[in-house]
Amino acid sequence: RHVHARGAVLCLPAVIDRQTIVFRTFVPGGALESTGFGTTGPGEDAEVLDPQILLMPLAAFDAQGNRIGYGAGHYDRAIARLADKGIRPLLIGFAFSVQEVEHVPAQAHDRPLDAIVTETGYREFGTMKEG
Repeated sequence: RHVHARGAVLCLPAVIDRQTIVFRTFVPGGALESTGFGTTGPGEDAEVLDPQILLMPLAAFDAQGNRIGYGAGHYDRAIARLADKGIRPLLIGFAFSVQEVEHVPAQAHDRPLDAIVTETGYREFGTMKEG
């Protein structure tokens, strides 16, 4: 509500199928419906957006900002689709500090997080930290 009140356009992920998520416009207090695979989000009538910031859940992360999601690859494919459009959203993970591990194996296509939010605070990685 705070960022929406200041003019931000919000969106939530909607699982389209086992391979695809899209990001649909969300207005705080707006109706949510089942979007499949145990998730809820804005309905099919909501506008699909290309987000500038992605807030992502994850299973594990390391000090370099590498992450492990929940295994379906939805966010990896969404990030790749955005990159194909020339869009590089800010990637911020949400986790508990106990989910930090020494090393997450990263592949060439994996894009590390720009930042992480845990119960202990906000931490930036890579170019954000340097800049």
